Amino acid sequence: MALRVIVVGGGQVGADLASLLTADGHRVTVIEVRDDVARLLRRDLPDGAVVSGNGTDPTVLEAAGIREADVVAAVTGADETNLVVTSLARFEFHVPYTIARVNNPKNAWIFGPTMGVDVALNQADLMAHLVQESLPAKSAMRGGRPETDPRPDPRG
Repeated sequence: MALRVIVVGGGQVGADLASLLTADGHRVTVIEVRDDVARLLRRDLPDGAVVSGNGTDPTVLEAAGIREADVVAAVTGADETNLVVTSLARFEFHVPYTIARVNNPKNAWIFGPTMGVDVALNQADLMAHLVQESLPAKSAMRGGRPETDPRPDPRG
């Protein structure tokens, strides 16, 4: 089933997200405040998929189709903007599902249901945990390198 998704923020994260979701058959609209970035997005996304404007402006959200949206993903580089977007989406427009990007890990505590956030994605925390999980256990290492390292041990 195709979802109607609004992505606020058309930078690298938003552009990649919009491309992935579009390829999966979802109906995606990206809201981008920077005209030069919006122009680039229009080259890569279907016609009508990019709305120029500020995602914290209710009239821009309405122009993007927020009243019919199933999901709003606020993925700008500003935590404050992401919180305003999710709050508007949930409490003003009653969007069923919201996702927010957390840029500063110190702000993660505020990204929750009381601010209209269903899922908070904390990039720094996600990366730290992925690196932590990818580290080999000490018992799996020989000579300071993982046992699975295909390179020959230079010490013979």
